[in-house]
Amino acid sequence: MNLEELEKQITLQEDIQEIENLQKMYGYYFDNAMYREVMDLFSENVESVEITDHGVFRGKDAVSRMYGGMVGVPRPGWMFFEVMQSQGVIEVAPDGKTATGRWYTPSFECRPFGGIKKQTWQFGVYDNVYVKENGHWYFKKLHWNITYWTSFERGFLKVPKLSDTPFPNADAPATAYHPYPSGYHVPYPFKHTVTGK
Repeated sequence: MNLEELEKQITLQEDIQEIENLQKMYGYYFDNAMYREVMDLFSENVESVEITDHGVFRGKDAVSRMYGGMVGVPRPGWMFFEVMQSQGVIEVAPDGKTATGRWYTPSFECRPFGGIKKQTWQFGVYDNVYVKENGHWYFKKLHWNITYWTSFERGFLKVPKLSDTPFPNADAPATAYHPYPSGYHVPYPFKHTVTGK
């Protein structure tokens, strides 16, 4: 391996690490209702944000519409969110300007539901696109596709979806919202390392 190839490998590993940190920071900020910080993680040229069946929000102004409405809204002390992000697979494009990332997200929360405090389980998949601008990585497209949203007591086999939650100010309906037991799997953005398929 010559010096140029070695430098490319180092840059690739640095890019992967920065994207991992970006994704994890999003999780920490979102879980703690730090929505201004969340919005700053998105490119000025963001394509879209799509979360469960809330709908598709296109462009930077729409990102502000999606998260900005929650800025300054006090969250009761008993409310709690914890979205874990695991098994991340990041693939950086050969030109080093864009990347894709896929993450499993088991989560649990305590929130108001039907006028009462409710503990729930969720599980879904992040399927994201990132872009490198001015030496930093940002979200270009964020999509969280939920598999189930259920109560602690009953479980997803009995109640795979507690409610429908479309946002009236979305630019378009959700593109892929097929909770359990549909059998739907979010397509893989990466290629098999052996077969190349």
